Amino acid sequence: MSRFYSFRKYSILTSVALVLASYSTCSGEKDEPSILEIRDLLDSGHLTESVQKAKDKALITGKMDQVHYLRGWIHYLRKEDPSAEKEYKLCLKENKNSIDCLRGIAQIEKHKHNYEKAETRYKQALVIAQATKDQEYSSMLLTDLGNLSLSQDEREEALDWYNKSIQVKPEGSAYYGLGFVYLLNRDKIASIQSLKKGLGTEYRDLIIKAETYYLLAKLQNDFEKNPKAASESAKKAFELFPAMEKYSKSWEQYSKLSSSK
Repeated sequence: MSRFYSFRKYSILTSVALVLASYSTCSGEKDEPSILEIRDLLDSGHLTESVQKAKDKALITGKMDQVHYLRGWIHYLRKEDPSAEKEYKLCLKENKNSIDCLRGIAQIEKHKHNYEKAETRYKQALVIAQATKDQEYSSMLLTDLGNLSLSQDEREEALDWYNKSIQVKPEGSAYYGLGFVYLLNRDKIASIQSLKKGLGTEYRDLIIKAETYYLLAKLQNDFEKNPKAASESAKKAFELFPAMEKYSKSWEQYSKLSSSK
């Protein structure tokens, strides 16, 4: 299985959790639940391919860790956390250094609000990533820890983790996290700056890039009083994820405001 695919999958799961939990707190809006279903449908073909590659690897090496990881991920998507956790633990028996499975357990502990246990698992995975000098994993795990802190409203700690992530490897999800924390702290200028910096980097998944454009559009309209720029940002969010109704509505709203001036 392609390692990038594994990265992207868990990046999405972690980042979407941040978006759904945090944005509704800030704006009072509720995300459309279909976004996860849409994403899973888009990725279903890749999942089948990944399962087959994991099986092929198991036949060659005799190691089932990647198979257990994928089984766990499928259970996770179905919201069957106990079954997912069982598979992740079986994965770790096969390979105690599996970052994917350590992160999987961390996610489940986070769902249970066992934040200390989640932090322990994330940090175990981080130690492995740092020991192997894996910047991709290290950056992502530092962002995970930022998301975990933010879910507990520990904003200063979240800022610290996101900044550490960016120091390892600049990536849009960490900048989105920074922008969100600054917005919660009512520092809208710093929020806009962080979101724009993020858009100048790569993203591990398109959902967070779309959310970055969406949040930036809101700030450009409400704070900067620039509906034209807001319309352009909202349009880019829509182009990335046209199935999301909130993107099309914001694009329409800001376009009307822009044309009326």
